[in-house]
Amino acid sequence: MSVGGERWTGPQSPTPGFFGPAESTTPVTANGTIYTALPGTNSIVALNPNNGEILWQQTHHKDEAVSGTYNRPAVDDGLVFVTAWPQQATTYRADTGEQHWHRELEGMTVLPPVATDEGVVIPTRESVQLRTRSDGALLWERNLDGNVTDSTPAVANGTIFVADEREELHALSLATGETRWTAPFDGKTTPVVADGRVYAVDSLWALEAFDVATGEKQFEYHPSEVPLSPPMVGDGMLYLANRGRVLALEEA
Repeated sequence: MSVGGERWTGPQSPTPGFFGPAESTTPVTANGTIYTALPGTNSIVALNPNNGEILWQQTHHKDEAVSGTYNRPAVDDGLVFVTAWPQQATTYRADTGEQHWHRELEGMTVLPPVATDEGVVIPTRESVQLRTRSDGALLWERNLDGNVTDSTPAVANGTIFVADEREELHALSLATGETRWTAPFDGKTTPVVADGRVYAVDSLWALEAFDVATGEKQFEYHPSEVPLSPPMVGDGMLYLANRGRVLALEEA
């Protein structure tokens, strides 16, 4: 087989969506298995990475028309945490797909979760909440008066870093939800934490870096073209996709 040749094709959306092909979500790999939402359905699947075989499949709201797919799952310590529009939060056993717990979040629009040892972080349009891993009970909720539609928080060193998609980037205590700092920030983002800094792409057009402890801005980088992808960090470099090219940034 040639390098880059297609090995297999996973399960497809059964029918085109009203606005065209169903939008896919980012898959997650853990312990030799791929976990992903099945485009155009209310299902999440576990796939064999060698041949695309479905190991298990779970569907929510079987008796209703498709209203919204699962968000990108979070997988940790044998559990798969998923959320789905508008207010579903569910956890499955990673090996069997058996439901561990399910919660309805009282009319909130939920976004992709983040799994931590302390609990599962669930962002919503206006707030961030932490729920227990064991049964999904609410530990705390922090209202940020946000309007979040397409951001995902990062968690590192006991802190949650999340944008409210209005005017600020927030650093919240993972244990309590209390504010550690806020910094001016415009638009959606998926932050990355490395080497004592929070890296976040501001509305797809500028990379900003903040001190993890204080929120002080360290630098800002504007590419010659937009959009700019979220960064990847490795070997002292920042890598970003930028239209038809890949950028590698190093500290000056």
